[in-house]
Amino acid sequence: MKIGNKGGIKGIFWLLVLVVVVFVGISFAKPYFKYYRLGSDTRDFLKSDIGNVEVIKKDIMKNAKELNVPLDESNVDVVIVKKLVKVKATWSETVDFWGYYNKKLDFVMEEEY
Repeated sequence: MKIGNKGGIKGIFWLLVLVVVVFVGISFAKPYFKYYRLGSDTRDFLKSDIGNVEVIKKDIMKNAKELNVPLDESNVDVVIVKKLVKVKATWSETVDFWGYYNKKLDFVMEEEY
């Protein structure tokens, strides 16, 4: 490939575009993956017959810490009505693109079992 070749420059340009698109995709995918994993782990935990609000909150906070989810315990609500357990958790994460652009993502996890 020659540097002065128009096709070579075009190929390098498209390679850079591809790298940027992959980076942006991965940057946005990480918070959504953590959201999905925390919801999945919470659903699995709710299927066990616990029935104690504090134990459920403690498990959610432990999982959030393992996943690096910026979840504060005051943003976790657990309600038990008869046999139904409802969990609602809210948090925000910011995706940063080299300091040039920041995008705030708000998450609301609602699970019940």
